[in-house]
Amino acid sequence: MKPQWETLYDELKQGIRSRRFAPGERLPTEHQLSAASGVSRNTVRRAYLALSQDGLIRIVNGRGSYVMQNGIVYEIDAVSRFRDVLQRLGVDSGWRMIEIGTFSADPDMAQKLQIRQGDGVLRYTALVLGNDVPFILATRYFPLDLLADFENRLTLGGSFTALLREEGLGDLRRVSTTVGARMPQDEEAALLECPRNAPLLDVSAVGRLDSGRIVEWQHAVMNSQLIRLSFSA
Repeated sequence: MKPQWETLYDELKQGIRSRRFAPGERLPTEHQLSAASGVSRNTVRRAYLALSQDGLIRIVNGRGSYVMQNGIVYEIDAVSRFRDVLQRLGVDSGWRMIEIGTFSADPDMAQKLQIRQGDGVLRYTALVLGNDVPFILATRYFPLDLLADFENRLTLGGSFTALLREEGLGDLRRVSTTVGARMPQDEEAALLECPRNAPLLDVSAVGRLDSGRIVEWQHAVMNSQLIRLSFSA
């Protein structure tokens, strides 16, 4: 005979698979489900934890438990942007800055951005959100001399491509994209609100202007339960 938590887990899993609980929907609280199912809150908590570990829900401290959204296809080409994909799907996209700062290029970063060792680099880390769900954690590196007052303007606006257009520099074009997979670090799992036992997509990309100048090197980790990558010529 199954323990109560496992029976409840099976019922909730079936509800998620059948879309009785829709992607992004908030599940009942532990107290509500305990009262409705006639089981203890510990039983509900254990069922929710198992669902979270299997990547079916995400538990956000102080906010509740939510059915995971999944299967968004991000088709990558020279000019595609994930926030544009979300907007086309009717998902409210946004961003949350984690960190911004400058440093002097070491030999590795100088080579990636095709600048001189010691030149200034702007580093910008942010979460890309859809309906307040974190999808991507990205750290982007730019030549500091590319734009005047670069750090303040990026902090206020959040969109590098918009700044390029404001300056009349044209569109940012992706030159190359490299994709791998690995397990998340603790900080990454916390920021992406994803299970620690579910792999992330590990993506690096280089961006340039039409003039040929390299203006971005990016490293991003993506929740593989939410995003599928597709590449087009």
